[in-house]
Amino acid sequence: MLTIRLSRHGRTKVPFYRVVLTEHTKPVKVWYKEVLGWYDPMKHTLEVDVPAIKAWIAKWACPSERVAKLIYQQTKDELFQKFFEHRERNGKTKKEEKK
Repeated sequence: MLTIRLSRHGRTKVPFYRVVLTEHTKPVKVWYKEVLGWYDPMKHTLEVDVPAIKAWIAKWACPSERVAKLIYQQTKDELFQKFFEHRERNGKTKKEEKK
């Protein structure tokens, strides 16, 4: 099964991610089929080829939850919303919940 996920690159404490299409069993840094974009978490910038990602999803590729959230935040497309679940925060820490 093909997966669209993040591949970490960059230096120590300066992360940089590529959005890649890879087989789910392969290591993401060693082998990937196609680079579909990039994400810089330090600057909060995402640049992806959305039509290519939609085409791969139509061919039964599955994006990871993080990739789906990042693309959904940028495009607000309902297609990517089904690949992650919304979690509500209650504003309490685990220690406060135990009390």
